[in-house]
Amino acid sequence: MSNKSADEIVELARQRIAANRQHQQMQHGQVRQHHDYLWRTTWLAVLGILSLSLLALPGVPLQWRLYAIVHGLVAQQHNIFVGGMQLPLCARNIGIYSSFLVTIGYLWARGRQHAGSFPPRSITRTLIALALIMIVDGFNSMAATMGRVPLYPPSNVLRILTGIGMGTGIAVAFLAIFNQALRQNVQRRQRVVRDWDDMAVIVTLNLLIPIVIYADLGFMYWPLAFLSFVGIISEVYAINVLLASLFMGYHRSITSLAQLARPATVAFLPTILLIGGLALLRFWWEGQRF
Repeated sequence: MSNKSADEIVELARQRIAANRQHQQMQHGQVRQHHDYLWRTTWLAVLGILSLSLLALPGVPLQWRLYAIVHGLVAQQHNIFVGGMQLPLCARNIGIYSSFLVTIGYLWARGRQHAGSFPPRSITRTLIALALIMIVDGFNSMAATMGRVPLYPPSNVLRILTGIGMGTGIAVAFLAIFNQALRQNVQRRQRVVRDWDDMAVIVTLNLLIPIVIYADLGFMYWPLAFLSFVGIISEVYAINVLLASLFMGYHRSITSLAQLARPATVAFLPTILLIGGLALLRFWWEGQRF
């Protein structure tokens, strides 16, 4: 057996340590992939159960189910009817939450999943102004409801339009904050909304909401109902996913949304408790009043 020099022994030891470390990393990666797979499966199962419960619950009309679930989240005054049926959200909230979903969908389709920069200042100021306009319109509407003289006659058209302005701003801000907070591969120089051409498309898509509503086409009731319903549930859930992810140590660590399966599954619980708890509380309070 040939004698090895000290340098050869040290080098051999280094190679063995490196091989062991690589093996441990491979094992850790396999375990993590297995855990991620289990969490993704669990997330899909919970989502499937909740969706099936919503759509297939016997004995209760689907229209009333949608109304009841969000009863604690929105005022459900100044209601909108399409084809003779009341939408589950009131006018202003239809604007806010439908536009939130439409705007997020457009930005995602345009490849802004990793964008980490807010829009140019002129667009940001415009979105802030639109949010302030909705607040003013809300106080004006409240004054009329309380029997006081409003600054101008309130209307559901204004409530929807000002709600759209607010919902668009929330969607743009949320996507930028979400990416900055959680993505390792965030593109900090990419703007969520690049320019006024982008804004023009977003505004056009969102303006289709009141156009379809006031066309009063009966077959559009369910698309409008689910758009607003899914919009408000998605916004509440997305905020809980963000908070759960930060609490569980996912700060600037993900490269794909699939890696959020664990906090996304956990976030179902506070979302259900919040939405369900507020709905039950409001129904109880209304029962006490009448």
